[in-house]
Amino acid sequence: MKKFFTAIPLQVQEPLQKYKYESVDNSKLNMSEKTSFPIIPIINGYAQKGETIRVIALVTGNPVGEKNYKELCEEVESICDIRGLTCPKGVEKIVIPENQNVATHVSTFQQMIDFVEDDDELFACMTFGTKPLCQAMLMAVQYAYRIKQNTSIECIAYGEIKRPNDKESEWVGRIYDMTALIQLDEIVRVLAERKTQNPKAMIDRILDL
Repeated sequence: MKKFFTAIPLQVQEPLQKYKYESVDNSKLNMSEKTSFPIIPIINGYAQKGETIRVIALVTGNPVGEKNYKELCEEVESICDIRGLTCPKGVEKIVIPENQNVATHVSTFQQMIDFVEDDDELFACMTFGTKPLCQAMLMAVQYAYRIKQNTSIECIAYGEIKRPNDKESEWVGRIYDMTALIQLDEIVRVLAERKTQNPKAMIDRILDL
């Protein structure tokens, strides 16, 4: 099953600002509609009509997190209607305490991996959330890829807002496919395990392909 992971922003705008995200390096991430959440273009680009998907959100346990979570629920419901998708459980959530303790992020990691099964196709948006929270998310996705049978990492994306210096220009949303960074990390891990001689040269050759 295709499973989409994201973190909920803690921005206080009501409602959140929406942007048309332009893909820099992956045409599947282009979407004509505006959205507040870069996970939406990922769903739009990769989920096929008639498919059943799951969407899992990391939500900071405070009123702002809950408000923005509800906005994501509305957008997921909308894209499912547009694309003919089924998301029977709605946006499932993992509630995150308002601290950055290691124990908090270990718990997040553990809860995330409970959502993953063999044969899953995994997607994640690393736009929102604290740096440790994003790290926990990526660790969980990589764990699933390494441990589960026939589980793949299909797309990891990052959304950026370009804010011009002048007040009259419109802010522009861009979305980047960061999956290659995860793949590079896997390559480095394998080379280290095999104690490959001159791993830098091997990586350079792979990157030139």
